[in-house]
Amino acid sequence: MIRRKTHRIKSIISISVIAAMLLGLASCRPALNSHVRVEDEISKLNNVERNIYVSGNKDYEAIANYLQYIATESDFKGSMIAATDDEIIFAAGTGLLDVDGNEATPYTTYEIGSNTKSFTAVCIMSLIEKKKLSMDKTIGELFPEYSSYPSYEKISVITVSDLLHMRSGLADYVNDPVDFIGEEKLYEICGPNPDNNLIYAEAYRMIETAFDDELFLERLFTLEPLSEPGVEFVYNNTNYHLLALIVERVSGKAFEDYLNEVVFGPCNMKNTSADSSVEVTASYEYSEELDYLSDPEFQMGAGGIRSNVADMLKFDRALFGGYILNEKSMDELLTPVDGYACGWQIRDGFVYHCGDVPRFSTSNYIIERDGKRIYIILMANLKGDYRSVIPKNIDMMF
Repeated sequence: MIRRKTHRIKSIISISVIAAMLLGLASCRPALNSHVRVEDEISKLNNVERNIYVSGNKDYEAIANYLQYIATESDFKGSMIAATDDEIIFAAGTGLLDVDGNEATPYTTYEIGSNTKSFTAVCIMSLIEKKKLSMDKTIGELFPEYSSYPSYEKISVITVSDLLHMRSGLADYVNDPVDFIGEEKLYEICGPNPDNNLIYAEAYRMIETAFDDELFLERLFTLEPLSEPGVEFVYNNTNYHLLALIVERVSGKAFEDYLNEVVFGPCNMKNTSADSSVEVTASYEYSEELDYLSDPEFQMGAGGIRSNVADMLKFDRALFGGYILNEKSMDELLTPVDGYACGWQIRDGFVYHCGDVPRFSTSNYIIERDGKRIYIILMANLKGDYRSVIPKNIDMMF
């Protein structure tokens, strides 16, 4: 098989902005503890309206005013936070009721969907730092027991780097679960004629419940890949579920346990989990067909994490401040290929990722301005395209 040579093309921000984003790597940086006392910081903000809190810092007044406008004048249902490494600028829940009658606050928990991928990539980079894994390690080397499966030869050459940068050529098990598991297994799980006998949410729930790691890997090495690895970027959840399984295989620990060890514990993220131990409190209705919570085990690595904006800020500050990974790993993490790095998307002037699941959408932005990092995190009901709110209006906030 001939692999097309790819060039690691950094965007305009990669030299100057990423360097600025890594300023916290200096040895004189404050202790991580000072960056994860987010609850204390929020408690000192000015409560200006219901669940809306602002710092009053005139330097960031435009950011606070714009986010307050979204919280009060739009149909946004959710929570948001904006901060630098040194202070929180704005924190809010919309004050609107969810279907359980609860008001959203900065501590309301949501499914973060594909923002999970940022955490998965950090786990992989952590294992690389420990010299337990490498970017050019192949799937064949990691899963040799599937060598007798029909597509093993083609899939075995996929590398960890291909998975991280969405260049594996694999089929997507989340967005196309029926194609991934095949009709025979579908009928076994859902019975005959699932299109007629079940609404989509019921069928999808049944698939999630029946789907385990063994079935995933068997289908992975059976299906014909959609393209050769390393050839093109195609956003694909299979890549990050497989990366989570690699974390488990290499570390010898459950994925959620390794996350707790490397990220959640050190960052004091007490309201965050990669399983069902943290309850999702914001149960906004989206539609009858898609009104269900995702199965964290099914989504593992690609989705499945539950969190709130306060905890996500702790993660962002710790990661970009250099407290989780070293400088070399951070450079690798933020080096894009065709615009996609390792669990992060890169645009001129900021790094971000978004997540959509049946009930929720989340957006996590790290913006560099004048040598400072600014974090803006939104978690919301899926109604409304809030992924575009910050990029479209970024100029009016600065």
